[in-house]
Amino acid sequence: MLAFLAVILVAVGTVAVLAGRATEAEFRRYTFAHSGMWEPQVEVLAAYYAEHGSWDGVEVLFQTLHSGPGRGRHGRGGGSSWVSLRLVDAEGRVVVDPGGRTGEVVSSAELEGGIPIEVDGEVVGYLLPTADIWEDMPLEPRQVEFLSRVRSTLWIAALAAMGVALLVGGLLFRSIIGPLRRLTAASQAIAAGDLSARAPVRGRDEVAQLAESFNRMAESLARAEEARRHQTADIAHELRTPLTVIQGTLEAMVDGVYPANRENLLAALAQVRTLVRLVEDLRILALADAGQLRLHRIPLDLRPLLQEVVEAHRPQAQERGIALDLEAPPALPLVLADRDRLAQVMGNLLGNALRYVPEGGHVSVRVEDRGREVAVAVVDDGPGVPEEDLSRLFDRFWRGDPARTRATGGSGLGLAIARHIVEAHGGRIWAEPTPGGGLTVVFTLPTAEIAGP
Repeated sequence: MLAFLAVILVAVGTVAVLAGRATEAEFRRYTFAHSGMWEPQVEVLAAYYAEHGSWDGVEVLFQTLHSGPGRGRHGRGGGSSWVSLRLVDAEGRVVVDPGGRTGEVVSSAELEGGIPIEVDGEVVGYLLPTADIWEDMPLEPRQVEFLSRVRSTLWIAALAAMGVALLVGGLLFRSIIGPLRRLTAASQAIAAGDLSARAPVRGRDEVAQLAESFNRMAESLARAEEARRHQTADIAHELRTPLTVIQGTLEAMVDGVYPANRENLLAALAQVRTLVRLVEDLRILALADAGQLRLHRIPLDLRPLLQEVVEAHRPQAQERGIALDLEAPPALPLVLADRDRLAQVMGNLLGNALRYVPEGGHVSVRVEDRGREVAVAVVDDGPGVPEEDLSRLFDRFWRGDPARTRATGGSGLGLAIARHIVEAHGGRIWAEPTPGGGLTVVFTLPTAEIAGP
């Protein structure tokens, strides 16, 4: 508000001062040209031009009249009043100038402010004031009073404009400061830990848009905080189960309840391996969240890689009587990808499919060339996932369908890791229902020409 007031003062004061000076200058210019006080000089110069037919030698006239008797600088008659005048010919060229600017050409604007000198109805020259005549030129009392009224009116108008500007500015500042104060209070509440605080949104102006953005940010923070709490609880739960098994097994062997034989040690070792896989999955997710998931990308033909991964999972599929096949065209465009990371993605997708498909089911890996990208789909005919839960399938530790629980294996991180790896390659991944029942997980990768070096 103080800055606004300073701008008003400077702007209005400057306008008032400049307007006052310009008005006085124009008024004095008008008085000079129309007051009639210079008629004797005009008559003398007109008579000179009529007698000589030109302005040649007129300087002598100026010197004679200047040195002769007079009644002061601006008096009627001769004398020293000539020292404040310039003579300009009809073309605007200076003929006589007390300041020594003889020969210069004046502008048309200056000529309009001069007194024309006419001989036989033809303008033969102009009488112009010198630069210092305006402030010293005497004015009549009524003229002085007029200028005084003009100055007073300008300052009254300036004060009125300042008052109106302050009133309007105060109302505007109030309409801005109020929402900003409420926004500040909401931000302070969030900084204090209250993530439920929201800023009221009123209107459609920039402050309202700022409040809407703030509320979206607060909602995002609340969701992130809730996800963090859930993730912490999920991690604790996933770690507690194998640790409890390991602790129980070791305590039982120490107490002599279980013999310290190979079978019991292998059971404890299996839980240790589960812990190692979980920790490694969490490490990969942490790297992906920090943008530090490194990829060694090379031009890669997907068909041999997919064939290798499918063959690696075939014994598991045969053990449960599940048909596993690969459907891929003989020639595929190369993709720019990290071979080991893509193998990890396919391992997670196939592992999930084989884990949840019942015995006698079918899992198929299908590859399609889409021109600018290559699509890979893992299709199963298992219990599937409800459509409303498909978008949450790639969330960490999320398990929606009772058929897909930790009891059947898995930590709930495989699909989340697959999503991060695919997106790091510039691709997309999503899930959709399989026609006839089951789940289809599809991911795409840009071709090597599109992905660039």
